[in-house]
Amino acid sequence: MKKALGTVLLTLIGVAAFAAAPTITGVTAQQRYPWNGKVDISYTVTGDIAAEAKQKAVLTSLKVTAQDKVANKTYTATKLSGDRALTAGTHKFVWDMNAEGLTFKSSNVVFNVSCETTPATYCVIDLSAGANATSYPVTYLASLPSGGFNVDAYKTSKLVLKRLEAGTFKMQGSTNVTLTKPFFCGLFEVTQKQYTLVMGTNPSKFSGDTLPVEQVSYNIIRGSSNGAKWPSSSAVDSSSFMGKLRSRTGLDFDLPTEAQWEFACRAGTTTTYSYGNSANGNYMWYAGNSNDKTHPVGSKSANPWGLYDMHGNVWEWCLDWYGNLTYGTDPKGSSSGSNRVERGSCWYNDADLCTSSRRGSYYPSGGGSSDGFRIVRTLSN
Repeated sequence: MKKALGTVLLTLIGVAAFAAAPTITGVTAQQRYPWNGKVDISYTVTGDIAAEAKQKAVLTSLKVTAQDKVANKTYTATKLSGDRALTAGTHKFVWDMNAEGLTFKSSNVVFNVSCETTPATYCVIDLSAGANATSYPVTYLASLPSGGFNVDAYKTSKLVLKRLEAGTFKMQGSTNVTLTKPFFCGLFEVTQKQYTLVMGTNPSKFSGDTLPVEQVSYNIIRGSSNGAKWPSSSAVDSSSFMGKLRSRTGLDFDLPTEAQWEFACRAGTTTTYSYGNSANGNYMWYAGNSNDKTHPVGSKSANPWGLYDMHGNVWEWCLDWYGNLTYGTDPKGSSSGSNRVERGSCWYNDADLCTSSRRGSYYPSGGGSSDGFRIVRTLSN
């Protein structure tokens, strides 16, 4: 006969989910009587681990273990049923230890309930509720979904970003710049459908749901009041694209700094383009193949990090003032100026303007049929 647990309570441990804020405490475990191989376990979450995970851009999972102190073995539970949520409050579930094939004496057992976290690789914003929504659901994924992201759903009703780890690269191909914080970067330029779902309008000259939105100014994207104060402040106007996106997600999305943009574009390369030293129309829409118009995002090959249209299609706004380049650690560009930086070039420019290092600029209130953007979110961890 299997003997697994004691008659009342076992030794119990709760583990913090994060270094600060939410914790797991008050863990209890009790065998069923008469014994049927199942254990009732409860725990209390103080604070909201799920909300914390959203802010920290991590995937969470509840981990339950039983440690046999005499045999010096730890068993991880897989046969679980019931409420294993990570929201604030007390939760109860059942561990079927018979189904695990476990046999050990009650006096030797230590139970542990904890939350494991792993950095998410992708962030997906669901915009389908439209411009009148009060919130947009945000989910995180560890890997590509079935069918990948290069399908219309992720260019229209959903907006997807990929996590890029912190690192050092040679900006302009010559000078070291170090980014100390990871950040999520849009896989695609923001499309007309995505922009319309957020703002309720589409200012573009060329018409198409999956075409990049254009004729958008820096001021429309961030705002002309608080949004104009970068680099002294990262605030945005509530009526701007970023203001609405922040309000509806609770997350601080923004334009990339110029350094972040080039880091993302180069994707670990040091060549003229992210794909090599010679212009190649398989990777970009430019004067040589665009037929004088924009094209659906993601219709050319991606760079080595899976980001599309970093070369050509539309110029992409960056946060920084246009001026002398700043290098070093986490540069924010010039402290003032008259124009804001744009990168990547566009559908009507020659290939030599579409390189990883070429800089452009425009006045913040301007925006023509060649001016678009992609979004990022810089992480604190």
